[in-house]
Amino acid sequence: MNAIFGPAGDVDAQAAYLFLCPHTNCYGVTLDPTGKNLPSQGCEQGWQLQAEFPLGVQEALPAPMNPEPVIRGIAANGYFVWREGPVRNPFGTSQ
Repeated sequence: MNAIFGPAGDVDAQAAYLFLCPHTNCYGVTLDPTGKNLPSQGCEQGWQLQAEFPLGVQEALPAPMNPEPVIRGIAANGYFVWREGPVRNPFGTSQ
């Protein structure tokens, strides 16, 4: 049985986790609730879990961005990472 998330009811949505690296002001999204697959380079102090949220094309992210690059990055690398502020050079996306 698929879980139905959020007001959009995106049945393809899956639980995702938002992490923060406070030293670099980078954020990361992964499907791993521990965040262990996020890159440790530059975040030796560790990633801090900020929120669990539904990730799907029809769901709003807990950041002002389109979910599609995040979904592509997770599909390609298992995570999506960006620095706080406008998303200019995101890591974890194949496009």
